[in-house]
Amino acid sequence: MTGPEHVQEAERLLSMARLSDKSSASSAAGAARAAGAQAHALLALVAAQAAPAAPPAAQAVTVYRVSCEYSPFPLGLYANPEAGRAHCEALVSGEHLADTALFFDWIEDEDEPLWELVVRVGDKAEKPTGYTVTAVVAEADYDPEADA
Repeated sequence: MTGPEHVQEAERLLSMARLSDKSSASSAAGAARAAGAQAHALLALVAAQAAPAAPPAAQAVTVYRVSCEYSPFPLGLYANPEAGRAHCEALVSGEHLADTALFFDWIEDEDEPLWELVVRVGDKAEKPTGYTVTAVVAEADYDPEADA
């Protein structure tokens, strides 16, 4: 039975229990119907609590895109900038021998939500790697006026 069906059955049994009390029928039958009504009411509550919640309203989400100036395609999308940075650092680490000392730094662009990875290899000067992490907003809905 569904929650609404349990409610209907509880109401039916409760109504019958009330009629039993008013007539000369046994009070035991009325009590049994009242107990049955209570059980169905409880099952209706359980069904209501078990029902899946409505999905949340869609809203804009920020994702972090990993890119390389040497590739026309994004290298990955992440839920947080730290994961994107870790990806870039792993890619640069993979371009060097395992025992090479690499020192990473992230330079934030002042005009847009973009971070560029630079690396210092050993005691050499810091140089850009071409890897970036950019914050990108994925809109929840299409806005036709945005294209105008």
